[in-house]
Amino acid sequence: MSFWLSDLEGLGLQAVLFGLVGYTAFRVGCALLPDSADLLERIGFVGLVGVMGWLALLQVLGLLGVLWLPVVIACLAVSAGVSRLLLSPPRKLRWSGSPAPWGVVAVAVPVAALAVVETLWSPPSFTFSFDTLHYHIVNAVQYLDSGSIRSLPFAQPGDNTGAAPGNGSLLLLAVMLPFHTAALVDLPNLLCAGLLVAVTALLMRELGRGAWTGVAAGLVVVTTVCFFQTQMQSAYDDSLALLGLMSAMAFGLRSARTGERAPLLLAGASLAIAIGTKDAYILPGAVVAAVLLWANRASWSPGWMLAFLAAMLSLSLCWYVRDWAVTGDPLFPQTVRIGPTVLFAGLDGTAAAFSNVDPSLAGVFLGGAGATVTQWLEYVLMNFGMGLAAVAISPVLALWSRGRARLVATVAVGCSIAYGITPFTGSAAPSQLNAGTRFLLPAVAFGVVALSAALTGRWFRVWRAVALGVDAALLIDVGAVTGFISPALLVDAAIVAGCVLAALYWWRPLRGFAGHRAVRGGAAVALLAVTILVTARLQPSAGPTLVETALDAARDPGSPVVVMDVGDVTALHGPRLDVNIVAAGQGPVGAERPIRSAAQLTSRIEALHPAAVVVGHEGLFDVVPAGWAPPPTWRPLGTEDGSVVYEP
Repeated sequence: MSFWLSDLEGLGLQAVLFGLVGYTAFRVGCALLPDSADLLERIGFVGLVGVMGWLALLQVLGLLGVLWLPVVIACLAVSAGVSRLLLSPPRKLRWSGSPAPWGVVAVAVPVAALAVVETLWSPPSFTFSFDTLHYHIVNAVQYLDSGSIRSLPFAQPGDNTGAAPGNGSLLLLAVMLPFHTAALVDLPNLLCAGLLVAVTALLMRELGRGAWTGVAAGLVVVTTVCFFQTQMQSAYDDSLALLGLMSAMAFGLRSARTGERAPLLLAGASLAIAIGTKDAYILPGAVVAAVLLWANRASWSPGWMLAFLAAMLSLSLCWYVRDWAVTGDPLFPQTVRIGPTVLFAGLDGTAAAFSNVDPSLAGVFLGGAGATVTQWLEYVLMNFGMGLAAVAISPVLALWSRGRARLVATVAVGCSIAYGITPFTGSAAPSQLNAGTRFLLPAVAFGVVALSAALTGRWFRVWRAVALGVDAALLIDVGAVTGFISPALLVDAAIVAGCVLAALYWWRPLRGFAGHRAVRGGAAVALLAVTILVTARLQPSAGPTLVETALDAARDPGSPVVVMDVGDVTALHGPRLDVNIVAAGQGPVGAERPIRSAAQLTSRIEALHPAAVVVGHEGLFDVVPAGWAPPPTWRPLGTEDGSVVYEP
């Protein structure tokens, strides 16, 4: 019973967090919009303001070392109060006069239903999200437990995922702070996907097309195998970075059209979201920034240019400064050089766990020692379908299309080049080559928008139908082969989608029917029942893990637990995410170099005085040197998910 009470308490705290963030974002977002703004603009502006505000608040609190739930709630309450006192109430919403095309609704509702069912009702095993268990949740746990973002999270020696920028981790805390578990970390990507569709519609408006054209273009992107399979039911942060890039383009073009400067600052802050999410999006962010500065060249001034650049640094700079302070390299573990001069040494050679998969796609193709162009084409065709055709035609659109569509096509070309030269996009390992295709998402998204803007009338409708049809066929085919989408999930999603479509069709009679008190009471009871069913997946494991047993024996829950060559690090944190996991290596925490001497590794482990040592068999990391064996004095407690747990 205490578990259920704890979950209901978490749901209450979650509602408080979402309510305060939503209220403040609504007041601020509406204040930035003209009186004539419609529902779509409110969704886009309010959603982005909410994400920006959340990231900004948690960065400040994390730098101060007070990123704790009571402090977060207090700050949000103050922000909501200030916004109510200082900002005028939003004007009455202006509803759009054009109804939603039934074809768009017929696609959007089933896709949304499938995404929701996949996220909430499927087991939280993250089978298709290795990085979620390997470092996304692990990084967020560090900020959750320590209340600070100044130090690097845990990383296995040579892996160095602790140095990754943390905007995505801070977004995960929106659902981790209230429960102190990782069961709902796949929800933020649902938010990002929805906002991405809305922002794509805003961008299409800036290109002179209708909003529903943009909604359809956004659906083409989020229904690709790459986006749906990697971003749904996972804590991957590529959707957040893509949202930042697309929002920057939409707001930047709005500023160029209207002459307003607030959208330009929002564009800079949106780029900061992307750049502060993953360093792989620095180059795409630079491409978008260059195009936006060109688009706003008629109203250039040194002051506004500096303000735009400052906005770009606002939500991203702290992560790279932190890495520089801790490791001596702001882009750690990458080596930064200009010609023969090495600016930052980084981590090369045998010290890097992923040295066999860190080359760029261009480096692999030119070197001839990895994947071939044919192998790569097979993966990108499967992952993007007709979206790949939009990328391929982007150079033609950049040269020959008219108006602002040319700027978007230019961004697509630039993002394609950035994808080709960014590290970790190429590999000799097929699995890594396939995983790296998600870095092509910005080029696909901008290419789809540019092509959709260039086509008119019947040709766009044909393109939309073919692209969505190919996406659906590939998604079902790949999902059936990999087990990502099971028949049961499709049936559940079809039932949910059918109910929603029926409710939309019978909206007027249902609205009158909902006026009865008994109906509202029954709906409330049904909602409560669904909430309880969803919270069932938040329950911690029934019995103690081997690591918890070792900690109990040590009589110190804060004792270190050394982890080596383990893929699923999240499972070792325990149901309450409070296990002190450490690495045995040389160098600063979160950026260790592996110890290649067996004797030195044993000495390093014993110097940490751990309560347990967990040794896995994940060959990617290769932390354990050849010839190393646990000392005979260590007592094996058993195996957990293929990893051996020892008590030194």
